[in-house]
Amino acid sequence: MSKPRLVLFDASALVHRAYHAFKYSRQLTVSKTGEVTSAVFGFTNILLKVLSDLKPDCYAIAFDRKGPTFRHELSTAYKAHRPETPAELIAQMGRVRQLVDAFDMPVFEQQGYEADDLLGTLARRAEAAGADVIIVTGDADAMQLVNDAVKVLYPKPGGTFSDTMLFDAATVMVKFGVPPHRVADYKALVGDASDNIAGVPGIGQKTAVKLLTEFDGIDAIYENIELIRPEKLRELLRREEAAARQSLTLATIVTDLPIAFILEECRISRFERDKVIPLLQELEFTSLINRLPRIGTVETATPGGRPNGSPLQVTPVPQPPAIECRYTLVDTMEKLAELAKRLSRVEKLALDTETTGLNTLTAEIVGLSLSPAAGEGYYLPVGHVGVEGAQLELSEVVKALAGVMADRKIVKIAHNAKFDLQILQNAGFTVNGLDFDTMLAAHLLGEKSLSLKGLAFSRLGVEMTPITALIGEGKNQKCISVCQLTETAEYACADADMTFRLAELLAPELDRENQRKLFAEVEMPLVPVIMDMERTGIAIDSEMLGRMSERLAVQLNALEQDIHEQAGHPFNIASPKQLGDVLFGELHLPAGRKTQTGYCTDAAVLEELKDQHTIVRLILEYRTLAKLKSTYVDTLPQMVDACDGRLHTSFNQARTATGRLSSSDPNLQNIPVRGELGREIRRAFVAPPGYVLLAADYSQIDLRALAHLAGDADLITAFKNNEDIHTATAIRLYNIPKEEVTPEMRRFAKTVNFGVIYGMSGYGLEQATEMTREESSKFIATYFERYPGIKSYLEATKEQARSRGYVETILGRRRYIPDINASNRQVREAAERMAINMPVQGTSADIIKVAMLHVRREMIERKLKSRLLLQVHDELIFEVPQNELMFMSELASRLMSGAVKLAVPLKVDLKYGVNWGEME
Repeated sequence: MSKPRLVLFDASALVHRAYHAFKYSRQLTVSKTGEVTSAVFGFTNILLKVLSDLKPDCYAIAFDRKGPTFRHELSTAYKAHRPETPAELIAQMGRVRQLVDAFDMPVFEQQGYEADDLLGTLARRAEAAGADVIIVTGDADAMQLVNDAVKVLYPKPGGTFSDTMLFDAATVMVKFGVPPHRVADYKALVGDASDNIAGVPGIGQKTAVKLLTEFDGIDAIYENIELIRPEKLRELLRREEAAARQSLTLATIVTDLPIAFILEECRISRFERDKVIPLLQELEFTSLINRLPRIGTVETATPGGRPNGSPLQVTPVPQPPAIECRYTLVDTMEKLAELAKRLSRVEKLALDTETTGLNTLTAEIVGLSLSPAAGEGYYLPVGHVGVEGAQLELSEVVKALAGVMADRKIVKIAHNAKFDLQILQNAGFTVNGLDFDTMLAAHLLGEKSLSLKGLAFSRLGVEMTPITALIGEGKNQKCISVCQLTETAEYACADADMTFRLAELLAPELDRENQRKLFAEVEMPLVPVIMDMERTGIAIDSEMLGRMSERLAVQLNALEQDIHEQAGHPFNIASPKQLGDVLFGELHLPAGRKTQTGYCTDAAVLEELKDQHTIVRLILEYRTLAKLKSTYVDTLPQMVDACDGRLHTSFNQARTATGRLSSSDPNLQNIPVRGELGREIRRAFVAPPGYVLLAADYSQIDLRALAHLAGDADLITAFKNNEDIHTATAIRLYNIPKEEVTPEMRRFAKTVNFGVIYGMSGYGLEQATEMTREESSKFIATYFERYPGIKSYLEATKEQARSRGYVETILGRRRYIPDINASNRQVREAAERMAINMPVQGTSADIIKVAMLHVRREMIERKLKSRLLLQVHDELIFEVPQNELMFMSELASRLMSGAVKLAVPLKVDLKYGVNWGEME
């Protein structure tokens, strides 16, 4: 019979580690109510990962109690250097306790002792009760508790709890050089800076390991003090005996506290999901819900016939009455004919596809699921392999449902419709009547989780089966095409059903939140436009990039030799640790901040040092070339589609808070612009014979949007008079005539013009220029004096965010900013910058989306052969037959400049050429 496994959590260490990890990365998790929950989220993530990976039978947690411990009474210096716990972390600790209570996890804490002492006592008691113990902590002190029955789960160096290591006696020996039972003795000698334990001054790690290898512990060292060599070390130990013994007491974990502990009362089977789920919803951790363990959970079955009898899990949160589910596997021609007849009479139809992959160019359809009403779903299998049961021929399905799919009167609904419609198009369907994409609707409504399953849970209270339950995870993951028909039918029908239900729920909310017009007139019509852009792709000259790669390899090799010569020896330039050792250890350059693994060698640090040593400039050049080569020159040719020889990106409508489209796989919005190498890479993007590339670029669209939103008279006048806006700003800032404006003055004015959009302060301008803080603050103040409308607008925008919780663009696109009223100053100021930036950038995004719709619509009406290929920031790129160039130039300029009416004119710059890098 196997031993029970008990996992012990060190609450304080884990929550503090999560808090500081998020704080350092500035990726704060903030709820819609403005509550900072980063540490709670990090702790919950750790907890769920441990339960999933280790699958313990029992668990318990130890907390530190407020107030001094016996160690503080023994030494006033103990942990005296640590700052007070931040208020927002204290509040989060309360949330952690709520979470622990919901998990029904036994809690241990005792006045005068630390969580470590509780963990040590629990570990020894559990060991005596016949359990194997794993302590989960970010505190290395726990290593002293390790033995055959007790192990410690601890982050790898520089890592988080997504990258951990399980320490047994052997790995503790590797880490410290001494066995676990001598870790406290080791710290008594070398000290522990994290706890402010002095140790013996002058004794380092090597000496401590040597002493403890020869003499088994502090007591043995002093019992054999006459044997210590050299004499200098012996006298040091004698002189510091009191410090060593006190340090040993401070470092030693207590393992015999009088606490009530019964292993059986720590069983995880006591936990009930229904107690945890409402709290996770309240904290807005819906992405974590599907990771909850199912041990000891009483599932709530949904009435109705399901293919394999497995129920949907319905949560206990207040929701509409449960809907009976009728899910049908359509596996015969008779059922298909009956379904086609049923669907021909419906008004709405939600659809979803199961595929062999996520690349719409190469993925094949495995099955189609359809839902014409809430609770009703049909699955049509067409591409399963090696499974039992009958399937349909794809051609027969296309034939039977062609009329339904093409009928514009039947409203089509999907979640991430762009994907499903491309798959269906590949399969031979013509789909008309797309009216509602639940992912786009949720995005406009400010939902954090946009996944179908996350929305089904947070909005409908339905916990759906995760895809990993069918196909597995990691290296064991399989394709859904080999999953059994009945289990796939249940999964796929639920997808279509929940999509239908979400549309019914989200549609009226779009109306209530004044988002319907933006949704119906911009976002939904844009879906087919983006689909067409993705399918078209852009041609690239792979041979040219191949030649460029060879040339860059030669240059990199030469740079590497020069760098090694400057260092005096070879080393791995790509290794931050080795590079830091060379720059700061060997060449003695001024060191900046240190990381957990060594010196920081990021671009900002090297830029500050580039004038101090030749090697730094060489390293910066090496990094630039290496990044260009690996990211673009070598990678892009590998991503060319074999069928058409073109590069196809994926445009994402629901990924940015400002509403801008983003590009991925590959990111074609991030192709380098500056420098000869950047232009050379762009020259690899080419037009086919007989065509040219036409770029239509909005001129200073963000500043024009700002002028309109702020209503500043001087800024509006400058744009209406077609003035150079940066020169005009320089004239006002320096109070000089136009002819006295120097290029440097114009650059400063440009920095401020664009900086204002991002909420730049005097400090920000100081960092961006060579000005002093006083000069930059005065410069900003002068700017607002000259443009008072902008100052008023910025303050009004921040106030709107504080009072409403959101800001919006001229088309009503919203960004919710819950942390605008956060108590933490840094969080609050970051939110203010978001509030200032979003209406401007969001308005620019709205304008170019409307322009895409207008231009594409007229291109179709005119039956032009020209094609819209890319949207890159404020620029649209077309592939145009040479005989259509003049017409397309006029069309693009006219429709883009008139896309949205502003208080200032929209200006469009046109360029064309045989490739992207040589446009005139």
